[in-house]
Amino acid sequence: MEQAKKEDLRVKRTRKLLSQALLSLIEHHSFNSISVKEICEEAMVHRATFYTHFNDKYDLLAYSLKEIAEEFHFKENNLEEAHLKLFNGVIKYKRLFSQLFLEERDSLRYVIRKEMTTGMKQEILRDAKTPSISTSSEIGIAAFTGAILGVLNWWIENGMTLSGEDVYKEIKQVLNWEHIEKLHEGTIGKE
Repeated sequence: MEQAKKEDLRVKRTRKLLSQALLSLIEHHSFNSISVKEICEEAMVHRATFYTHFNDKYDLLAYSLKEIAEEFHFKENNLEEAHLKLFNGVIKYKRLFSQLFLEERDSLRYVIRKEMTTGMKQEILRDAKTPSISTSSEIGIAAFTGAILGVLNWWIENGMTLSGEDVYKEIKQVLNWEHIEKLHEGTIGKE
């Protein structure tokens, strides 16, 4: 029994060392440029040991992100506290999140989000005749595009059984559509 416990602690320790090494390297390099050899050198662990615990660096990344995600579980009864905990967690891992989000720039999701955001900003600037967009409008645009992409992801994962029109009607009901229209009209943030 005692021997099994020691082995479990060694496994946990090794996984933790490898995870910390990867996260440390990601703070200074793109994930794609990091090799298993560099991770092992940073963690002071043999490559053979690495492959005993993980299939590849993607497997290690998934493990590491899952460990971080544990901090974000919404265990609080208060939804507002849970959301604040999420934002504070991102601040804690600012460099990691920044690096991983930068690497997403080649993804279809990023391109669609960027196009939606640019289009909405151009509409607001053209219709409102203002030289800039308020912080409230910027946050509103980010919330709207994020919600649309999240629902799009849900729709695809669930076999797209509803029509696009039906899904869009649901989005309008769920989102505060009056707020979105005020954003579009450029009346938010002028107070």
